[in-house]
Amino acid sequence: MPAATATAATAAAPTPPPARPGPGWLRWLPTALAIAVAAGALLERADRTPALRIAILGAAAFLLAWQALVLLRARGVPLAVEVAAPIKQHYIQACVQTSLYVYWGWWWVQDGVRPIYQQAPLILLQFAFLYAFDALLQWSRGRPWRLSSGPTPIVLSTNLFIWFRDDAFGWQFAVVALGLLGKEFVKWTKDGRRTHVFNPSGFALACAATALVATGQTDLTWAKSLATTIEAPGIYLYLFSLGLVVQNFFQVTLMTFAAAVAMVAANLAYTQWTGVYLFGSSNLPAAAFLGLHLLMTDPSTSPRSNVGRTLFGLGYGFGYIVAFELLGRLGAPELYAKLYPVPVLNCCVQWLDGLARRGVGGRLEARWQSARPARSQNRVHMALWAATFALLFGTGYLGGAHPGDSIPFWKQAVADGKPDAQRKLALVAGSQAIARQSGEAFNELGILALTGDVDPATERTRLNSAANWFAQAAVRRSDAAVHNLVAHFLYHGARRDDRELDAAFQRLAALAARPDGGRARQLLGLAYETGGGRPLDLKLALDRYRGCPDDVFAQRGIVRIALQPGSLVDLPEAARARLVADAASGDGEALYSLAYLRARNRAGADVAASAAELLARAKAAGFPPAVAAPTPTADGALPPYVAPRRRDLAAPPWTSSYAAAVVAAR
Repeated sequence: MPAATATAATAAAPTPPPARPGPGWLRWLPTALAIAVAAGALLERADRTPALRIAILGAAAFLLAWQALVLLRARGVPLAVEVAAPIKQHYIQACVQTSLYVYWGWWWVQDGVRPIYQQAPLILLQFAFLYAFDALLQWSRGRPWRLSSGPTPIVLSTNLFIWFRDDAFGWQFAVVALGLLGKEFVKWTKDGRRTHVFNPSGFALACAATALVATGQTDLTWAKSLATTIEAPGIYLYLFSLGLVVQNFFQVTLMTFAAAVAMVAANLAYTQWTGVYLFGSSNLPAAAFLGLHLLMTDPSTSPRSNVGRTLFGLGYGFGYIVAFELLGRLGAPELYAKLYPVPVLNCCVQWLDGLARRGVGGRLEARWQSARPARSQNRVHMALWAATFALLFGTGYLGGAHPGDSIPFWKQAVADGKPDAQRKLALVAGSQAIARQSGEAFNELGILALTGDVDPATERTRLNSAANWFAQAAVRRSDAAVHNLVAHFLYHGARRDDRELDAAFQRLAALAARPDGGRARQLLGLAYETGGGRPLDLKLALDRYRGCPDDVFAQRGIVRIALQPGSLVDLPEAARARLVADAASGDGEALYSLAYLRARNRAGADVAASAAELLARAKAAGFPPAVAAPTPTADGALPPYVAPRRRDLAAPPWTSSYAAAVVAAR
């Protein structure tokens, strides 16, 4: 290695601070911390969620039991404690991360509360748990407990990306403990000393993400909300400013700079090629911008050379894109894309630095390092990154209005057959539903669950998923979702809750009273006709159907009522004419109904086929009542008319508040 390169690399390598023996009372600190964890069971939210209380008390009991075993093993020998001064990178990162929590937490308001601020007590419990866990782990391995700032970044970084919900919070303790275990046990020799391979929080987050993807249990966490609500006002400028602090102290600017350039270049190329956007609703997702500033820039697990750091950053940028695409095509949440490149790149650190010691990379590194002192070089890198960011931010490329942040844009892209448009539509709808609590976006997710081909789930799962989305949309006052919630129940028999369904019917009645309430009247007509969710009442059903004379589904309802035994209902000519036209196109329900009208001489003179022939054609079309009907008698008489079940009927199109219209680009 050239001398300049070696000197810079050695200077950049952080070394553990010296430690001194701690006072004797510190050996009881883990016990106090375990009791502090147990005190979390007194939180009001633990009263509301018994599973949270069990998780907290279970974590505390685990620590106390472990401490008892450690004391028994020590056989009266005092446990050693060493106190080390906080590491610079830890307390600076802690200040930066806390600042982000405060800013982000102020802007994220949901259901009248600020979730990040509400989470603060549980984050403090994780601190208490992990410091006690660290002490007991060291003592169990026959070592003094080195009381340092080590657990701090694990807790703060982990909670930027994944929280488990209160009813599964026990896993949160497991994730932060996993980060510490990875730091303790997965090591290699680098720069002449034993050190950990992985960014501890990055390792734990990637493991947690893998488990959640494999089990399909992402909804046990707040991960979706964390990935979408980070899009707070001014967040790009705020993250950039926080990143400058880290870059100034730890000379990791090249990593962030290279990662951003890779992602911007890939997005521009993709848009030029396809006419749509790689990341859906933005040119560079704020969650990814957070990752390239505060997740991958751990100086302890990143390269020391300029060439290595540049390649590391490019690897993160392109690795994010690969993970984003792969997760999406697997039907897994793309939000985990920012986590996976980090542990992979951590394993490549020594190889990347090796490239800076030989061949073309070595010659480039030697010239680069010899140009000026390392700190001065870093200021130049920061200036270049700042100029690039100013261009991106000033032009609105970052932080500006984006045409892809639009459900109509992606609906039109789906209609136009643009690459991967349906997945991006689901991505944008999900982002707007969670971040903005948009009822119309929740409704769109329900439609996608039923009509899209992105979700590989079983039909029953899709039906239940749609019922859940429609219900959430209806709670958020979406009129379109009220239509869909009732239609989903009537045609598919799916619902989330009977009380929600009854409330939807009441709102549907109000919508039916409007001049534009044709679809609501048709759905109410079907409910009264079949006794689905409303009392069976053919008179009310007929009244609702007649209130929407231009609706084919309502006209078919009138025909079905007219075919009921003993019915004296007059058949509107428009309904008969539409039935004849639909039968000519091979529609099974139309053929079935027309067969019985023909048998009763009500089909009209323009219908030449016999009733038996029409019924046979309906049977061939696979219409269930026709398939189940007995064969007509020798004289062509049909068996008694059997009204179709609701699930046998063709359903009207789903109601959406978004048209598939092109949104003008900036």
